[in-house]
Amino acid sequence: MQNLSPADELCEIRAAVARLQAREASLCAVLQQAAQNPSRPIPRPGWPIRREAALH
Repeated sequence: MQNLSPADELCEIRAAVARLQAREASLCAVLQQAAQNPSRPIPRPGWPIRREAALH
Protein backbone atom coordinates (compact mmCIF):
# COMPACT_ATOMS: atom_id res chain seq x y z
CA MET A 1 0.00 0.00 0.00
CA GLN A 2 1.21 3.46 -0.81
CA ASN A 3 1.68 6.21 1.72
CA LEU A 4 -1.28 8.40 0.87
CA SER A 5 -2.29 11.65 2.38
CA PRO A 6 -5.49 11.48 4.42
CA ALA A 7 -7.32 13.41 1.70
CA ASP A 8 -6.17 10.99 -1.03
CA GLU A 9 -7.07 7.96 1.07
CA LEU A 10 -10.51 9.41 1.76
CA CYS A 11 -11.00 9.98 -1.96
CA GLU A 12 -10.11 6.35 -2.72
CA ILE A 13 -12.46 5.10 -0.01
CA ARG A 14 -15.31 7.20 -1.33
CA ALA A 15 -14.70 5.87 -4.85
CA ALA A 16 -14.76 2.29 -3.55
CA VAL A 17 -18.01 2.95 -1.66
CA ALA A 18 -19.56 4.43 -4.81
CA ARG A 19 -18.55 1.35 -6.85
CA LEU A 20 -20.02 -0.97 -4.21
CA GLN A 21 -23.27 1.01 -4.05
CA ALA A 22 -23.59 0.83 -7.84
CA ARG A 23 -23.02 -2.93 -7.73
CA GLU A 24 -25.59 -3.25 -4.95
CA ALA A 25 -28.16 -1.38 -7.05
CA SER A 26 -27.41 -3.63 -10.02
CA LEU A 27 -27.86 -6.80 -7.99
CA CYS A 28 -31.07 -5.49 -6.40
CA ALA A 29 -32.48 -4.85 -9.87
CA VAL A 30 -31.61 -8.39 -10.97
CA LEU A 31 -33.26 -9.85 -7.86
CA GLN A 32 -36.39 -7.73 -8.29
CA GLN A 33 -36.66 -8.79 -11.92
CA ALA A 34 -36.28 -12.45 -10.92
CA ALA A 35 -38.98 -12.04 -8.26
CA GLN A 36 -41.38 -10.60 -10.83
CA ASN A 37 -40.70 -13.42 -13.28
CA PRO A 38 -40.33 -16.58 -11.17
CA SER A 39 -40.87 -18.95 -14.11
CA ARG A 40 -37.43 -18.12 -15.49
CA PRO A 41 -34.67 -18.86 -13.01
CA ILE A 42 -31.42 -16.97 -13.39
CA PRO A 43 -28.96 -19.38 -15.01
CA ARG A 44 -25.70 -20.06 -13.25
CA PRO A 45 -22.54 -19.44 -15.28
CA GLY A 46 -21.43 -22.63 -17.02
CA TRP A 47 -24.72 -24.41 -16.31
CA PRO A 48 -25.90 -26.80 -17.65
CA ILE A 49 -22.79 -28.74 -18.45
CA ARG A 50 -23.06 -30.03 -21.98
CA ARG A 51 -21.73 -33.53 -22.43
CA GLU A 52 -22.05 -34.36 -26.09
CA ALA A 53 -19.01 -36.64 -26.27
CA ALA A 54 -19.42 -40.26 -25.28
CA LEU A 55 -18.36 -41.02 -21.74
CA HIS A 56 -15.77 -43.76 -21.34
